Amino acid sequence: MQGRSAESICRILAATALAAAWASHAAGADSIVKPPDGAWIQGEEIEIIAKAVEGRLLVNGEAVEAEEPFPGVLHYRGPLGGGRHTITLESADGSRSVAFRLANSPGDGTVQPYIDHPPVRMDCTHCHSVSRRGRFRFSGGCESCHATQQFIRTHSHEQHELSSCGMCHDAHGSSAAKLLVMDRERACKQCHN
Repeated sequence: MQGRSAESICRILAATALAAAWASHAAGADSIVKPPDGAWIQGEEIEIIAKAVEGRLLVNGEAVEAEEPFPGVLHYRGPLGGGRHTITLESADGSRSVAFRLANSPGDGTVQPYIDHPPVRMDCTHCHSVSRRGRFRFSGGCESCHATQQFIRTHSHEQHELSSCGMCHDAHGSSAAKLLVMDRERACKQCHN
């Protein structure tokens, strides 16, 4: 019975988190999705994904031509020299900035490189679509690429016990192992004491 109670609490917490995320999206909470603030990116090309209705992207203070693959989504990919850079998203919702570094090595060895999730190098429609109402949504399903047997080997729960892969993993990329958005201990504590 206690397991059921913990499972119910986890589902409620997950549903609340998803509802809050959806509410901020619906309310127009514009944001820079990729790269995250403080990232170290290897190479000399940057990919930017931002969420904003009628927004514009600036790299190091200069506007860049971003495409809009979906309503309210800005995408830019282009070359950029090594060193520290700043991305700013300007929109009716305000101005947001992230700083990152493009370099072949982190310098001090304490920072892990930002790694793209492989589908990010494909077309956005691999995982996303537009609903009949014109809303941008996730539609790919992680299971379309990741085998259920692999999931069972690496997780202590069945898939149906977790509400969303995005509770713990960043589908665009991460500096953490397994594309985690937080360390494993904090991830587990979302539902367990």
